[in-house]
Amino acid sequence: MVVFNRRVRLFLFIVVVFAARVFAETMTITLPPDPNALPVFVLMEKKAQFLPEDEIALIEAPAGDPSAMRAMIQAKKMDFAFFNIVGGANFIANGMKQVKLIGPWVWKGVYLLMPVETRDLATLNGKRVLVAPSLSTPPHIINQKALGLKGIKPQFLAGGSGAALFGQLSQPSKAPSGVVAPEPVVSMILAKQKADGWPQQWRIAFEPTESLGGTIPLGALWQVHGGVSAAARGRLVEALDKAAAYTADPANRAEVAAIGSAGYARLFKNPIPAPVFAAILESGRVEWRLDRSAGVKRTVLDYLKNVFGISMDASIFIE
Repeated sequence: MVVFNRRVRLFLFIVVVFAARVFAETMTITLPPDPNALPVFVLMEKKAQFLPEDEIALIEAPAGDPSAMRAMIQAKKMDFAFFNIVGGANFIANGMKQVKLIGPWVWKGVYLLMPVETRDLATLNGKRVLVAPSLSTPPHIINQKALGLKGIKPQFLAGGSGAALFGQLSQPSKAPSGVVAPEPVVSMILAKQKADGWPQQWRIAFEPTESLGGTIPLGALWQVHGGVSAAARGRLVEALDKAAAYTADPANRAEVAAIGSAGYARLFKNPIPAPVFAAILESGRVEWRLDRSAGVKRTVLDYLKNVFGISMDASIFIE
């Protein structure tokens, strides 16, 4: 009898292990070097805890190159992609009906900085404001719309990134009247000006969220083809919820900052010091929440229409 019970237990164990292997899936995800990335790196670090059933492969997204991203989607190089809301809407509008929105992921994260000695936003009217990294990007359009609602119309110019951008911002003789940037660039500017003692110092002067209804769904998680089961997608969504909660917990701040720094260096070949990520977390300048609530569809559709002039319907969302 004892031997029989042991055999039964062994058989059940083998069945469970086999079933787990049968239903486990590998998911390939593209990730851009922007606020979308930080909790995803946390998920990868904590995968045994948050997503033990499946495998994940991360691919660097061709940031700033919609044509390259379109080619990757058409070639089915990935199952899921993190990119901004308007980018996904444009793909769908251009015939890529297989692209479906799972939910907005990044809320907040773009800001306008001004010299510390300038206090009035109205002084930007007609003045030179740089956009990091380039024009016609969400940071540009969002701030242009939000400032326009206040009657302020700066002259927006492409500001580039890295040393080219910092060189313009650090010297009063070269400095523009303002600079629009996303995270982590904002925190990099604030950290670098302090560490290097820039003659020209900057402060965050404007958060466009205030003028655009209180919510800005920036980054999002998209399914770009149907090669992964709904069950695996559900496990990924739950794991991202756990990673976002872990990222937001102040008790984990130092660990998460270190994970983010290592992740950026590894995937994007862009080493950003851990204190920059710690500053983002402490300040609350970015919020991560994979929103699938009933009201989020209207939030996204209104955002696309009111800010970017893009009319879409609820069919962009995954069923």
